[in-house]
Amino acid sequence: MKVVLRERRSPTLHDFPYRGEGRKCYHKWIVNATPPGREHCIHSCLYCYARDAVYSRGNSGGTVVYSNLASTVEGELSRLELCPPLSISNVTDPCQQLPELRRAVGELVRVLAAWGVNFHVITKGDPSFLEKVPGFPGPGKFFLAVTIEGPPEVLAALSPRAPSYESRLDALRWAASMGLPSMVRLDPVIPPLWRALYGEEWRARAVGVLSDCAAAGVKHAVSSTGRFTVRTRRALAEMPGIPRAVSDELLLSYQYDRSYTSAGYMLRHDLRSEFHRAMRDAAHDLGMTYAVCQELSAEEADTPGLPHCEAYPMPFSRRSGPREFAPIPGCTANCHATCPNPAAPPCGRPELASAQPYRPSLLKRAGTTGKERKGEMPCMS
Repeated sequence: MKVVLRERRSPTLHDFPYRGEGRKCYHKWIVNATPPGREHCIHSCLYCYARDAVYSRGNSGGTVVYSNLASTVEGELSRLELCPPLSISNVTDPCQQLPELRRAVGELVRVLAAWGVNFHVITKGDPSFLEKVPGFPGPGKFFLAVTIEGPPEVLAALSPRAPSYESRLDALRWAASMGLPSMVRLDPVIPPLWRALYGEEWRARAVGVLSDCAAAGVKHAVSSTGRFTVRTRRALAEMPGIPRAVSDELLLSYQYDRSYTSAGYMLRHDLRSEFHRAMRDAAHDLGMTYAVCQELSAEEADTPGLPHCEAYPMPFSRRSGPREFAPIPGCTANCHATCPNPAAPPCGRPELASAQPYRPSLLKRAGTTGKERKGEMPCMS
């Protein structure tokens, strides 16, 4: 695998693009270690959400890794008064077995730990290299999210190049051994595929995945049944070895839907509601909380009382020193849904209590120049 080291030229500070009252994601700072696109992740998962996106980038001659990610983020931190919790990485796996990538992610995590900001890592890989990062995870809040699409047979169909089922459970066990909170993303669950593999036992196998994760120390699960492009929906229906009846069922049961935060082919509402409510009850029986990623409202199937769909506290932080941030008491970062007082929020910025992505200018320190607001100020090293 050829790796291309490249400097990132633009700021990283941005939120999830989801808009509207259906938004379930708390405000985050999305930091991607590579550009999006099929060239930049060795897992090559069949359903990959990023590979068909309009912003995907290809023809780079190899997997691109941002070589200056740590210094870029540190420069942005130096200009903030309020810091959202960070998410690493949402378009490609930050724990791929690529030394250059792990080096870049390790340097980024060193900066985040030193500044005391809140962050989490989402992966299918082995995150244990992070324990060698000086100061990890730092005084801020941290959790590990591991994606497991299903039992080994499901992984063989959807993500055969990604780490194995047992390896992903090992990542969760590692977090438990470090005393770090973790969650599983059972995502996406594609019922026609599961029925083809397991027959009427498919729901029991889904509960079995939750049980394995609970045994590995997981206290929270997030799940979805997928939101696909027309190209991905067709690719799933044409998987080798899938009976024609199952292929037809997949095409019929996944219908175009724009009723939530973004459009795509989604499992029929009645089917996904039934699935998620059953899985929520199973998670509760295992001592776990449960939430649905985007495709249902919190009232329909989430564990009641969660501050947001990822459950663990991830507040905004406020600058407390020249190179230091501290979590804001009472903040959930899910500003439009669970802020304790939207008119006078703990962060002091009522403009953030919105179901829209935040404007980076709301987070800047007083006196920030126009060039800094556009991300044109040189980054600190």
